[in-house]
Amino acid sequence: MTTINRFGNMMPPPEAVAHPYLLDRTPFQIAGNLYFVGNEWCCSHLIDTGAGLILLDVPAASGLPGLLYNIDYLGFHIRDIKYIIVSHAHSDHFGCVNALVHRTHAKTFLSAADAMDMRQNPERVAAMNRDLGPYNESFVPDVELQDGDTIELGNTVIRCVLTPGHTVGVMSHFWDMDYRGRTVHIGIYGGAGFVSLSKESLRKNNLPLSLQDAFLDSIAKVWDEPVDIMLGNHPFHNDIYQKYMRRCRGEEDPFLDPTEWHRFLQELKDRFLDFLKMTPEEVREMYRDSQLTMYYQGCFKNS
Repeated sequence: MTTINRFGNMMPPPEAVAHPYLLDRTPFQIAGNLYFVGNEWCCSHLIDTGAGLILLDVPAASGLPGLLYNIDYLGFHIRDIKYIIVSHAHSDHFGCVNALVHRTHAKTFLSAADAMDMRQNPERVAAMNRDLGPYNESFVPDVELQDGDTIELGNTVIRCVLTPGHTVGVMSHFWDMDYRGRTVHIGIYGGAGFVSLSKESLRKNNLPLSLQDAFLDSIAKVWDEPVDIMLGNHPFHNDIYQKYMRRCRGEEDPFLDPTEWHRFLQELKDRFLDFLKMTPEEVREMYRDSQLTMYYQGCFKNS
């Protein structure tokens, strides 16, 4: 785990906002039927179920060309995408859903809580879409998920666990995969940022202060999940590019780490508790400058 605050300001720097393709990197296989097709800012994961593809989270609209390239680079085709699962209702995870559905007719999934929040607060969601650039669109999910629902396609059954805090309806996802003769458990915590949980931000967005307690309750809720391969919905949550570079340098299975889940959740809890003690001025200072470029410094050396 990096020493940089992975839950601080990790927005793209101005140059990458102006030129989103600068965030693109070569996609790769994580393990078995699981692939990374995201970019340096946001994760998208592809699962080849044998009966079609599942796409877990998509980028903002500015990241769509890179996503399409990555899927094609790995030998897949977007026409085989059957399901698009969105972890939570922020534009950097659903901004290009409608564009993909227009071409693939994929079925879309989002928690019922986030779907309702989007319906009831269209102006807030529209402002969020605009903040991340043109062409981002809200979407209406085909399936509104409840806590504990499962999504099944081919050889994959994904369990959806409601973990509110980052939004009112964050879903974390867990599933098993056969890998090298054994069953490995895969997990992704659906929404780990907390700048949206400052009192100032909650008031601005007309959201309840109780989301702060919900955030801590959600960490406790999934603490005992057995996770062998931890994914993130941002690359800096699980250092996925660093792991990939370790494999490029000869390490056999850097993505397989049964200890990472607890390390990550503990770091998330500790950082959040520190955050709650900050003054509004300290919060603004914490998020003043992007750390994304600094985070990746040296990561792709000799790649």
